[in-house]
Amino acid sequence: MEGITPMLQPHTGHDSERARAFWTGLDPHDLHATLRAPLDGAAGFALPERVVDTGAAPVAQVFAAIAAALADTGARVGPDGALDADALRTVARSLGAPPDAVTSEADLMIISDVRVAAEAAGLIARRSGRAHLTPSGRAAAREETLDTVVPHLLRGWARRPIPPSNRVSDAIHASWPLTVLLLHRFGARWLPLRLYAKAVAEMTPEALRAAEREQPDAAIDTFAETYVGRHLIRFAAAFGIAEVSLGDDEDDDGDEPAIRSTPLLDALLPLVVDQADPSHAFDDWDGDAPPSVNEELAAALSEREFTSEDELQAFVEDFTNRRNTAPVDDFDGLSPEQMQRLLWSPLEPGSPIAVSQVPRVTPPSPLLFLVLDLAQALGDAGLKATAKGNLPRTYVHEAAARYRDAGWVRSDLDVPERARGEEDVGDLHVARIVARMAGLITLRSGRWRLTKRYRDTMARHGALGVYGALFEAFVRKYAWNYADLYPEFDIVQRSWGFSLLLLLRYGGEWRPPEFYADRFLRAFPLALDEAEDAYADHPWMRDPADAVRDAYTVRALERFAAFLGLVEVERGRYGRLGRLRATPALAEVVARV
Repeated sequence: MEGITPMLQPHTGHDSERARAFWTGLDPHDLHATLRAPLDGAAGFALPERVVDTGAAPVAQVFAAIAAALADTGARVGPDGALDADALRTVARSLGAPPDAVTSEADLMIISDVRVAAEAAGLIARRSGRAHLTPSGRAAAREETLDTVVPHLLRGWARRPIPPSNRVSDAIHASWPLTVLLLHRFGARWLPLRLYAKAVAEMTPEALRAAEREQPDAAIDTFAETYVGRHLIRFAAAFGIAEVSLGDDEDDDGDEPAIRSTPLLDALLPLVVDQADPSHAFDDWDGDAPPSVNEELAAALSEREFTSEDELQAFVEDFTNRRNTAPVDDFDGLSPEQMQRLLWSPLEPGSPIAVSQVPRVTPPSPLLFLVLDLAQALGDAGLKATAKGNLPRTYVHEAAARYRDAGWVRSDLDVPERARGEEDVGDLHVARIVARMAGLITLRSGRWRLTKRYRDTMARHGALGVYGALFEAFVRKYAWNYADLYPEFDIVQRSWGFSLLLLLRYGGEWRPPEFYADRFLRAFPLALDEAEDAYADHPWMRDPADAVRDAYTVRALERFAAFLGLVEVERGRYGRLGRLRATPALAEVVARV
């Protein structure tokens, strides 16, 4: 897509947090809340139930056309839900297009987009190979002004990625609140599409990395084309919150593809958090290249003169490449590029670490002990689950006693003598959750049972294979912030690979947990901002740095590294972690590449 891709450069996960603050103009707390629940009205956007003057939005017109095709008896659909040719002819006719111009939804993607969003919003339902309007869909379609249709469709669009689906498009779809924030902040004037693409690329390195895996030689082009097509055209323009110029309009500010917001943006997605004034973001922008969040690059550019855009682009690419591959002290010698891979694709090729799916030695892992104990109890018959879906109390008591006798218990608070159920034995509760996430056990017909995957894994690799499956589920699927009282601190889990590299490098001798927590804080200082926001209403409760250190110690060192047998620990007063060192198993499970 000519004119869009220049100046896009990959950024590290560390840089992406700074980029989000720079581009969106939101403080970290408001931005986090907006991305977590963009449409709940408490943060992000207050989506109303009814918005006047939205009937002219393209998606509203297409929904009205689809509703006409589904009236009375509905319409036949394919296995993927796509409307058949007869229904599409009716839709085309309603839209004023030649009936034979649309023979499949692929001929006019907005039809597919609106149908998918309407299904997700509960306006359309499928049954017995036909699509029908639901009562809500009929009520919305009967409104002459279609004032409720667009809010319904927007909720549906946010819930379900539009087809076709792949890793790049799904990652980009999840970033739609960032596009809306950019339109709120910068949309009053015509700006190049490539500026929006650059901003979102810097804020979502995971999407850029997905594009790199899909198209290694054309990752930036792939990202830019996917983003512009899906977000700026099929979302912002289709919902009427922006208008797009392909560069041939007389009233825009340039001759390249550009976008600006419409008044419908504030009516449909009013912002309920405060954004910083956008003016400073364009102080150094002359219309040829978006501003960089990297002050070093800005300084380097100011010292040189360029005779062409190609020369400028070559300089930027060389500068960025050298910076992204240079070791950084705060990252303990990793380069920004290595840190980005470690945060967003730690188990993929190119990561600075390699994790063994079947280690050569069995780690002294409490998690593995509990899962193997559970597997033995399940046997062929399984165990009857409680009404809540937990393990039966009798087994919990027996397993807790064996766990205590094996020496894994930190204190009686962790495994009380008279546990009332599974959730009173925290480690066992987590072990059951992780084993299910790993596909080793399943709940079927009210009984917990072993899966075929567990039996096959044990037959091929024994307990070592089971450990590998548990490790992957623990880092990829299990939420480390489950059932603790700390703020979310997502970066603690996302940086698990960095934590293991620290243990590989420094874990040969006993060290206090603060040694590792301080290095985590040095690499990810924005965690302090999250802590300050979390405790803003109770400033006397704790120091933000101490809150981050405590959360890191509990989640990364105790409940991850120690629970999986990668470190051994010595405890101090009140059972608190006093010091730790790596076990021999650590080097068998993970290695630096």
